[in-house]
Amino acid sequence: MNKAVILGLALLLPTWGMRALADTSGAVEIHAIAEVEVKTKGPDGAEQIKREPAKKVPPGGAVIYTLRAENKGAKPADDVVVTDPIPEHMDYIDGSASSVGTRLTFSVDGGKTWAPKEKLQVRGKDGVTHTATAEELTHIRWQFEKPLAPGESRSVEFRARVE
Repeated sequence: MNKAVILGLALLLPTWGMRALADTSGAVEIHAIAEVEVKTKGPDGAEQIKREPAKKVPPGGAVIYTLRAENKGAKPADDVVVTDPIPEHMDYIDGSASSVGTRLTFSVDGGKTWAPKEKLQVRGKDGVTHTATAEELTHIRWQFEKPLAPGESRSVEFRARVE
């Protein structure tokens, strides 16, 4: 079985460029998209919400980041980990990270240490330690609970608001 420890991916404003670092086995690829939700009217006049690629997002606007891990190899990929920095000038929207089938952890120190959000502690400017807020998070990490079969793909996502 392949071990795939995957990536740091950065989606940066305002260009929405993507950068992915290769995993050690080369078997698992990450595809990322940044989208916004747009309200439209359906043929029946009912309001619908659809996703469109994020191009220009004003301050306060939310972006949905979706990362899809796909096993291009011939063997199952064990220990798949997807790590994504929260883009600069954006704040994570609390509770928005998907977690089904994964162990979800966060970092407040650039990815040096990881824990569930409610267990992360930050020392404030006043010297007092407090539980990390959504705005203090720097990275999100998903560890898949089951191997990724050959040809299989799974997606994770989170939302962040433009400062």
